[in-house]
This record gives sequence, C-alpha cells and structure tokens, in this order.
Amino acid sequence: MAAAPDPASRRDVVVVMCRGESRRFGGPKALAVLDDDPRPLLRRVVDLHAGTGYAPVVIVTTGELAPGCAALVANLPDVRVTTAPGGGDTARTLAAAWDVLAELAPGWSHAWLHPVDVPTISAATLAQLAVVSGLMPDRQVRPGWNGRPGHPVVLPARVFAELLADARTSPGPWRVVLEGAVRAGRVPGPVTVAVADPGVVLDHDVRPA
Repeated sequence: MAAAPDPASRRDVVVVMCRGESRRFGGPKALAVLDDDPRPLLRRVVDLHAGTGYAPVVIVTTGELAPGCAALVANLPDVRVTTAPGGGDTARTLAAAWDVLAELAPGWSHAWLHPVDVPTISAATLAQLAVVSGLMPDRQVRPGWNGRPGHPVVLPARVFAELLADARTSPGPWRVVLEGAVRAGRVPGPVTVAVADPGVVLDHDVRPA
C-alpha cells in the first residue's frame, strides 16, 4: 500500500492558460460570457479553484488581453496576470508561468493547469484529482471522461523542472513534450483518473450558435 501523503510537503498553485488566438471562437475566450452564467470564462475558472485554497493563481495571457483579464480578478487576492506572445502552444504557456510561480510561491510542489475555455468542472472532480495526486505526488494526474483525456492537469514541480528547457523551445502542446520525455525515460508517465464529469472535456472551441 502506498504511504500516506504528507500534506505539509505540498504547496499547490493554479495556472490558467489563455493566450490562444481563439480564431474558431471569434474573439477572446477569457472575456466571453456563455451559457446561463453571467461571469466571463476567466472568472468562472478562477472562482472554481478559489475554494481549494491553492494560491497563487497565475493567469498567462497576451499583452492585449492582460488589462481586461486583470480587471476581472482585481478584487481577488493572490492572483497574478502575466503575459506572453499569443499562440496556442501550451508548452510555452507553462514556461511563461514558471518564473512567476518561482517568485510568488517559492517551493511550490504542484501546479493545476487549467485552460480558460474549460469552465464547467465540478468541485467534486477537483477533490477526486487531489486525492489521487496526494497518493501519487510524483506523477502528472489528469481526469478522463468516457475514454477522453480532460482538464485540469495536476503537474508536479519536479516533472515541470525536468522538462522546462523543452517547454521553453517547443512550438506545440505540453502533451507532446511530456510524451517524448516519457518515451525517453526521463519522467514517469501520467495517470488518468476516470471521473463522472463530462465538464472535464467540454471546451469552448467555437461560440455557441
């Protein structure tokens, strides 16, 4: 049986990724209001994590969108907006978050990586992922629904540090960086947790008609 995790050794933080160009969506997703919720997508994602106690929250966006994003979270403590050139390459998004996390949360142990266009996830799902990550702290953990991988992803700082140089230069998704490192034996493979929450795969790539 796995040893019980030591909660004192953990410091979880959140990275909200919203520097994609949103061409198919037709406008900035972070500021968009959809469905029956009056909150913009960015605020919905940040509010989802607010009850977890994980801090800080780092929002990675573009220079153009930064003022609007900052205005949406101006009343919240421990939230920082940082910028990087636009693009959907999530590996570089994470690399942009690294220095900010090192400044705001020295010694952080795990980052919850959450795309801004995946806002409809239950608190119960976050709790389920937290339990698995606590039992397997050296593994990347992500939810899966109906055989499809979803978000958010819980990324150990040690894995992040090992692959940081790759992330800084990769023009593509973090998933590709991670898969290459797993094949090379540099880091352990990720763990997918089956959840009963379709929200983990419900991303808003296009604006509802």
